[in-house]
Amino acid sequence: MASSAPPGPFERLIDTALATGTLSTIATGGALLGFGWREGEAGRVFRLAGRGLLERIGVMSAAAPLTSVALGYLHHLLVATAWGALLALLVLPLRGVVRVLAAVIAAVMYVTLAGTMLPPSLRIGYAVTSTIPGAVPIGAALALALLGGIWLHRAEQHD
Repeated sequence: MASSAPPGPFERLIDTALATGTLSTIATGGALLGFGWREGEAGRVFRLAGRGLLERIGVMSAAAPLTSVALGYLHHLLVATAWGALLALLVLPLRGVVRVLAAVIAAVMYVTLAGTMLPPSLRIGYAVTSTIPGAVPIGAALALALLGGIWLHRAEQHD
């Protein structure tokens, strides 16, 4: 019979980091949809990301427009979840106000990296967020997701 011991601190940290990654995917996805709505097409960012990914491997995206959107959305799911979880692993072990400040600083650092150094394939929003002004809404969404992750982590510690 398997033991049903409560999860330890490391397991709770990993669970909360993955939940924060999910929050960041949702929050940044909303920001990316907003970019698209501003241009008149909600899925525009996902289509452009998928098109860029397809063309990197030599597939003409015009031949597969729905594949472009789906691939762009999958890219978003993977990249945004990874960034949210990674940043959460840096922020969640901290305590008190330092943790809140670290969440905001981590989001600002992401914006700086995305707007200056990150290749498109590692950026949330692919090439659409390649400038600092374009990455700011993503950074704001990441900050909110990290703050939500802090709240989740705090709630799990009191269970």
